Amino acid sequence: MSQPQIWPVTPERLIYFSDAVVAIAITLLALELPVPGEGVHGNSGVLHFLREHLAEYVAFLVSFAAIAIHWLIHQRLFRYATGLSGGAIRWNLLWLLAIVVTPFTTKLLTSEADAFQVQFIVYAANQVLTGLFFRLAFADLRRSGLLRTDEAPEAVSDTLGWLTAMIVTFLISIPVAFVTHWASLCWALLPAVRAGLRLLQRGPRTAPA
Repeated sequence: MSQPQIWPVTPERLIYFSDAVVAIAITLLALELPVPGEGVHGNSGVLHFLREHLAEYVAFLVSFAAIAIHWLIHQRLFRYATGLSGGAIRWNLLWLLAIVVTPFTTKLLTSEADAFQVQFIVYAANQVLTGLFFRLAFADLRRSGLLRTDEAPEAVSDTLGWLTAMIVTFLISIPVAFVTHWASLCWALLPAVRAGLRLLQRGPRTAPA
């Protein structure tokens, strides 16, 4: 079996680069927020404008939280990397691609196009792929033996568990979008999905003899 190619790039440089891209993505999210224009006058006019665009503001908060969670997971797990394989770098770049696409999918989700299922599925699939790309990057590091031997297995397992729950939650919301326009409420079930996955991971407890 051939040995994985180890790239002469330190994990720290990849982390710093990823941090910068994530910061840009969050900034782009904020730049897309609608603001009152010249046709809006007075306090009542501004309040009416804000109410009209409430969906965009809520979508911004959801996307901000999603990107923040992805970033926290990246920070928490890549600190265990002792080196980088070509596969991990490629998957990490795809992860960053999914991150920077989030402002676009957020804007699409709240656009006035009359295609709710397409708009919703594109957004949810974006979040699913973001989580999946990161899982594949971390799995490549583990497979290549590029993780510290003193890694805390419980912390890693718990973090990956939250990432899996995030993937599953957005994945579940996709078929729900064909039934109701309130499919986004599924995303609020993230803690419940995480709890369910934790129970499945533990498996049935054997009764004491």
